[in-house]
Amino acid sequence: MPKITEPNPSQKEAINHKTGPLIVVAGAGTGKTRIITERIKHLITKKGVDADSILALTFTEKAAGEMLNRIADVMPLSYKEPWVCTFHSGLEIGLDTGYEILNYSKQWYLVRKHLFDFNLKYFLPLGNPTKFISAMLKFVSRLQDEAITEDTFTEFVTKSDFEGEEKQRWQELASFYRTYQKLKLTNSKLDFGDLILWCIRLFDQRPKVLAQYVRQFEHILLDEFQDTNYAQYYLAKMLYPPTRKTGSLMVTGDDSQSIYKFRGAAVSNILDFMDEYKGAKMTTLLTNYRSSQNILDPAYSLIQNNNPDTLEAKLGINKKLLASAANGKVSPGIYAFATVEEEVGFVVGKIKELIAQHPETSYKDIAILARANSHLDPFVVALRGENIPYQLIGNRGLYDKDEVKDVIAFLKVLLDPADGVSMFRVLCNPYIPVEPGAISVLLSTAKMRKQPLWDLMLESESKAIKTVVGILDKHKKSITSVTPSTFVYKLANDLGISAALTLKETAENTIKLRNLNLFLNLIKAFETDYHKDTRQTPTIFDYLAYLELMLEAGDNPAQAEIEDIDTIHLSTVHSAKGLEYEAVFMVNLVTGRFPSREKSDVLELPDALVKESLPIGDGHLQEERRLFYVGMTRTKRYLYLTYAKNYGGKRDTAPSGFLAETGIKTVDQKTPAIVTTPQTMFGAGSEYRKESSTKSNYVLDYVSYTQIANYETCPLKYKYGYVLKVPTLPHHSLSFGTSVHNTLREFYQEEIHFNKPIGAARLLDLYEKNWEEAGYLDEAHKKKRFSSGQEILKQYYDLEKDAYKNVLELERTITLKLAGVKFSGRVDRIDRIAGNKVEIIDYKTGRMQEDKGANKNLQIALYAWGVRETLKYEPELLSLYYIEELKKLSAQVAFEDIEKKVHEVEGVVETMKTGDFTPKPGKHCEWCDYNTICPFAYKGA
Repeated sequence: MPKITEPNPSQKEAINHKTGPLIVVAGAGTGKTRIITERIKHLITKKGVDADSILALTFTEKAAGEMLNRIADVMPLSYKEPWVCTFHSGLEIGLDTGYEILNYSKQWYLVRKHLFDFNLKYFLPLGNPTKFISAMLKFVSRLQDEAITEDTFTEFVTKSDFEGEEKQRWQELASFYRTYQKLKLTNSKLDFGDLILWCIRLFDQRPKVLAQYVRQFEHILLDEFQDTNYAQYYLAKMLYPPTRKTGSLMVTGDDSQSIYKFRGAAVSNILDFMDEYKGAKMTTLLTNYRSSQNILDPAYSLIQNNNPDTLEAKLGINKKLLASAANGKVSPGIYAFATVEEEVGFVVGKIKELIAQHPETSYKDIAILARANSHLDPFVVALRGENIPYQLIGNRGLYDKDEVKDVIAFLKVLLDPADGVSMFRVLCNPYIPVEPGAISVLLSTAKMRKQPLWDLMLESESKAIKTVVGILDKHKKSITSVTPSTFVYKLANDLGISAALTLKETAENTIKLRNLNLFLNLIKAFETDYHKDTRQTPTIFDYLAYLELMLEAGDNPAQAEIEDIDTIHLSTVHSAKGLEYEAVFMVNLVTGRFPSREKSDVLELPDALVKESLPIGDGHLQEERRLFYVGMTRTKRYLYLTYAKNYGGKRDTAPSGFLAETGIKTVDQKTPAIVTTPQTMFGAGSEYRKESSTKSNYVLDYVSYTQIANYETCPLKYKYGYVLKVPTLPHHSLSFGTSVHNTLREFYQEEIHFNKPIGAARLLDLYEKNWEEAGYLDEAHKKKRFSSGQEILKQYYDLEKDAYKNVLELERTITLKLAGVKFSGRVDRIDRIAGNKVEIIDYKTGRMQEDKGANKNLQIALYAWGVRETLKYEPELLSLYYIEELKKLSAQVAFEDIEKKVHEVEGVVETMKTGDFTPKPGKHCEWCDYNTICPFAYKGA
């Protein structure tokens, strides 16, 4: 969206809203995010509102991060952040760290482990015991969306007039819901629905707690209100009741972009809001700052077909968007092809044409959007074949990436050499290339002799195969002696994966590195959860058993995305919401794909339990139409709507009915605009060929103390870790430090809560609960470290059991702006000295260095600056508490010196912003995580 210097009158009305409820109907590209962030800035900087009294709830973490970054742009050097978060992340704050939040796959995994404890009959067919797990979980989720507890649902079933087998099914569902809730609590787990329901229950049962938060949050802002479910809206009403006369409540939404609502109830929330908040003001944003009128008009023509289930029809308002400026006369077009191959060839060719004819257009300005991820596969193959940089944008797909599948294949054959499919993938791995001829010989011999591939590999004379066998043999020996994350890291290192992917910095290699890093982090998370559940250390056997069940549950986590790199974006329309591009290709636009076929839920929620107004028309078709509208309005100038008459089936497909509703004309394709053969279209001398920038357009928008310290040690080390995100081996020192920090935080939280010492035994319980497993050399090392920690904490308790009396803050987040870049860090502890004077304490679990006392510590100096500027305390003492030595090094605060340090750090950040990653080899290379792949690593004299 082009930069807007001054808000328009409608935006100003929303930004400057004074008190009471306000609903902002914000169409696509009208600056919705801007008015939310500008309103927050207005409240803080113009009205003097405390940031702690502002709550902004968004639909995604990405949206919350974007808002915080925009707010940071205009805030002073040190500032307090408002509460900007999703419903779920906001409710996680303050939750006991012993609780795990379950996503869908982990819910499935938990139920699968305890499936025969649910006393099911109909929903537990012994021929296929897992058949109904997904359906039952989805049903429970829908109950939670409607704020229906297990007690309420049981009462509904009891009072209903169900009979026979139907009655049994409903009783089983009620029993399942109740048992599922108990199972989660017993295992210290919550799902996303619980976060909302338990909060509602807390507020219902503890009115004083509710009153405290109502007082705190004077100003509440709700984003994407059209997709908020009933329970979320109910919670918002508790925080800002319709009877409230002070503060403000601003909700923003657009029924035309409602793509997540149950049964298409797109207008329900907004109509209910107008009914419940009597006298609420309404502002409609109609000026579109993204698209040309040639895009907006057909999109409006399309969405009119959802009448009368639209706000325009229900409220009699005008929502026809007007382009802010004449930004091009390019007309959108519909393009029909005989086959999918022709459709793909056209799209790839047109991309090349756009790049060649419009030098200002980059690959990242172009998106290919489809209804489903699988529809994008042919386009991925074509782009890869022509060396056009691309990345898939979305919230799934990590386990489908080749770099992750390769590692998983190696793990599987280590545990089962007879796994022929995985062994074949091992032989085809790109890191130790095996000669195709050698693979062919192995396969034919295995078939002829009926022998496993592994047996034949042991006899092979191929150098590459011998290398693979050697690596597998080496790692077999440590299968049960190291943690899964350590095992995977060492295996990947021996395969040379990181070295291969850092040899040449390309978009594809960068994405692969980040995907491997995500995969390794998921394994680390598994280890933590496994230890919490069993108090045991998992092996790679345990991880693979877990992975198999997660894959059975349909788990496929988000793959890496890189915003600052020049690539074509491929995405589903759902994942593209909120994004914008110069050119958009909407592909595979045929009936059955877009709109998709309606799939009824296996277990439908009875209408009697639905608290929202459902549409008069076809809810599924209306939602698909809104999704199509969202896709169309992602583009600024160019819109190509494409489909093929055949996608490989026996019958030809029919074009999507939405195409006719747009009024866009079909472009005559009798003479292809571009010849799309590789020789003429993509040859080295072709005018359509453009070399992409292989390097990331590096932008520094956030720093932490650790990042700054790493950059000062060696800029290339910083690049490996924070730009390329090369996977690293978890280190035991970091794990031990995290264990101690989390233990002490919970220790003081409990002492403050009970207002008395809680006992050394409880401190040790907390230590065991918070113990981090990763990174230890072996089981013996881990046990010794754990025992030493116990002894240290016993002594610490004797010395510090009464310190809670002076504790003011624990792990308080401090936010600064350094050279225009957001800096964030957490202060371990702030203790009261007298009046407004405080001591800032930072825990250290390493060896004490007396020559680097608190007065020389850069990290604590930054914290002191932030504490004074944002929390309005007066730091008097800066202390480094060395836990293992039970000694505290303290120094008096000298703000003149601290100010100098802040300016020094700003100088470092300024250099970081330039993207200068010149290596600084030295003695520190010996313990650097990247010394095996860094070509500049210091080798010693």
